[in-house]
Amino acid sequence: MHGMIIAHTRGVPRAGAFRPRRRDIVLSPALAILFAATALGSDRAPAGRTHALLINGGSRPEANYQSHLHHLEDMVALLESRGIPRDRIYIFSADGEEAEPDLAVRDTLPPGFRLIEGTAAGRLLRPKTELTDTRWHGVTLRPAREAELLAWFERSPETIAPGDRLLLFVTDHGTENTEDPDNGAISLWHESLTVRELRALLDRLPPGVDTVMVMSQCYSGTFAGAMYEDGSGEPSGGVCGFFSSTRDLPAYGCYPEGRDRDRMGHAFHFIDALARRETPVDAHLEVLITDDTPDVPVRTSDAYLERLVQAEAASREVAPDVLVDRLLAGAWRDRGAWEPAIRLLDRLGEAFGTFSPRSLAEIAEQQAGLDPLIERMETYTQRWRMAVAAVKTENLQAFLDERPDWKERLEENRLKTLEAAGRKALLRDLLPPLEERAQADAALWSRLQDLGERADRASASRWRLKVRRAVLLRMRSILVGIAGRVLLNGGGEDGDGPDRWARERAALERISACEAIEPGALPAARIARDDPSVRSFPPMSDEIRLVDEVLPSWLGVRFGPVPPSLRADRDLPQGATMLSAVFPDSPAIEAGLQAGDIITGPPNSPFTAFGNLREWTMTAPRDTPLRLAVLRAGETPVDDAALEATLRLRPYPMQWPKLPGPPQIGEPAPPLPDGLQPIGRRRLPKTEGRRHLLFFWATWCGPCKAAVPEVLAFADEEGLPVLAISDEDPEVVAAFLEKRKQPFFSRVAADVRRLSYIAYGVSGTPTIVVVEKDGIVSHRQVGYAPKSGLSIEGWEWDAPGAAPIRSGRRRVAPAQPPTEPPR
Repeated sequence: MHGMIIAHTRGVPRAGAFRPRRRDIVLSPALAILFAATALGSDRAPAGRTHALLINGGSRPEANYQSHLHHLEDMVALLESRGIPRDRIYIFSADGEEAEPDLAVRDTLPPGFRLIEGTAAGRLLRPKTELTDTRWHGVTLRPAREAELLAWFERSPETIAPGDRLLLFVTDHGTENTEDPDNGAISLWHESLTVRELRALLDRLPPGVDTVMVMSQCYSGTFAGAMYEDGSGEPSGGVCGFFSSTRDLPAYGCYPEGRDRDRMGHAFHFIDALARRETPVDAHLEVLITDDTPDVPVRTSDAYLERLVQAEAASREVAPDVLVDRLLAGAWRDRGAWEPAIRLLDRLGEAFGTFSPRSLAEIAEQQAGLDPLIERMETYTQRWRMAVAAVKTENLQAFLDERPDWKERLEENRLKTLEAAGRKALLRDLLPPLEERAQADAALWSRLQDLGERADRASASRWRLKVRRAVLLRMRSILVGIAGRVLLNGGGEDGDGPDRWARERAALERISACEAIEPGALPAARIARDDPSVRSFPPMSDEIRLVDEVLPSWLGVRFGPVPPSLRADRDLPQGATMLSAVFPDSPAIEAGLQAGDIITGPPNSPFTAFGNLREWTMTAPRDTPLRLAVLRAGETPVDDAALEATLRLRPYPMQWPKLPGPPQIGEPAPPLPDGLQPIGRRRLPKTEGRRHLLFFWATWCGPCKAAVPEVLAFADEEGLPVLAISDEDPEVVAAFLEKRKQPFFSRVAADVRRLSYIAYGVSGTPTIVVVEKDGIVSHRQVGYAPKSGLSIEGWEWDAPGAAPIRSGRRRVAPAQPPTEPPR
């Protein structure tokens, strides 16, 4: 077990204008990383009083979730336990003391509700959000409006003295500012407050008052910008903070995955950690490891270091990630000096079943693999839930057939008019006999249990994968912070001494000291100095195996109910299903199925309810001969053809995490797939063992047409056979070529299945690929513009009658205008 990486620090309030002071920083053996490069050390100054300003704007009644109130309640209890009296805790929540509904409260689901969850009746009977008025005995609630906050800040000198500190806690909704990401907003009551507006309020505090923000709303990281007093220059250290997410990411405390799970997300984890850790920075470091939601906790020092690295990368004209990895390479020459950072990365990897990176390149590679996995699990979860809902609907219908007295009570229009009390009463009467009926049908109950387990496993895996993606971003922040500290210590370049960064190091020291302020005294007996208890995720290898285990089988059809008249004429079973579409390259089309076919079920075992085809398909074995009874209906029953389709199901078609990328220069070219359809009379060229050019294009693509003259000239000069490949229908391509008057390639193919496009990673047209005799790609170009032309080494081309527009090793001139302008 790795040691917990926690820094036990004691902050010091500022008195008047900032004057650098030496500070004593007591580090646990594990997390000197966060201060190692800032060289903090100081004399202890007497601590001022702590005040707390708690804000829950709520936005509007239906969006002011009960979890917001719980955040406030838990924070107040924490502050009081740390010796902060109630008269120094100020709460601005929704409409304050107004006697109007301002809080959204949702009832818990009654036992057995899962039996109708996802059905039409379940959607109408699900407990709805009720609006109530916030009442908190013994606590004064002020309206969360800008005018009220302004009045409080203007009066702050009456109660807050220089040298005091302010804990600003926000539990709320946040909005992203796409035009100005550094100026996002939090929601007030029917209003909003931007970063700059909050900064203007903080400027009204008495001099020397440090403010520590703790914010849990979406896009909360944008408020790290409040550390800059005028939006530029170096931070004074008077404002710092901790945030549930970066400025471009949502937070998950109130998201659908957690709406029935109270006390989850960054705010609750932070409050819980602050009950055991002396300072907010200690709490933040614990939250990095214990928060099992897709939140990405960050703090002002993280944001400051990232900004410095990005600015330095821009000055050097390199990508920020490239600069970070160069700086990290320098750090790892003495890994012992960064042992706490390595242990923190290792601890995160251990807790969340992933790896421990040492570069941003490694993180990027892992992220690229996670995104497709998450997409797959989203799809699988949805499909399994649809299958479960179909069986629940089947059970409910059987219940209604057996209990006609319930049909009227569950009539749709009647359910829509029920109030909350009526829904509760109806569910209390319905759910016990409905569950008894389901359990009495052993086969149906087994199906429900099996499908439900698959849906739950897929959903849980999807959530864990999202959390793992967030953990990669947490690790990224740690690595960028290390790189930033290497930079500030003069490790960026030869000759780049530490004196250059003296001002920035001082600013980082001030920010770090602010982050280490103690919000009240934590009794020594409650201070935790050991590892936090975490719920470890399964290893990533197990997660990938689980993805395979919940992978549905695939038939490749769309289906709907059989029209009633057709069902009656043919005396079809209740579960008969009509195919509305059959996908190409699917098991269905390989078995000869067609749109309009009616599937009645496996021979001698007809489907009994609509939706059985989906369940049968998803749970049936793959790569095994299976049979389905099919009716190919004619105009009359006499014309019907009863068929038996033999098919082999395949895995549900989704992208896997690691797909081969487009072949790059110097890599082998994939073979052209079978099935390319030649357009015209000429056969496709033989490319194996020959140098050749592939031209991926489309009839509607203006740049493709503009590229043709130069590509033709290059091919003629080099003696290259050219194959022009379009993914359009052969009729469309043939019609285009028939009308075209200008020269075009003599060998053209249609690839409707797009197999060659996939193999060559074509993401835009034109894509031009040159393959050498040995099968190695020597040139790849996406897009074409006449001014730049073909970017092939050593190639020079002048269009007839055109003067060169670019000189140098390669001379390029524009092609003759195409018949159609580029689009």
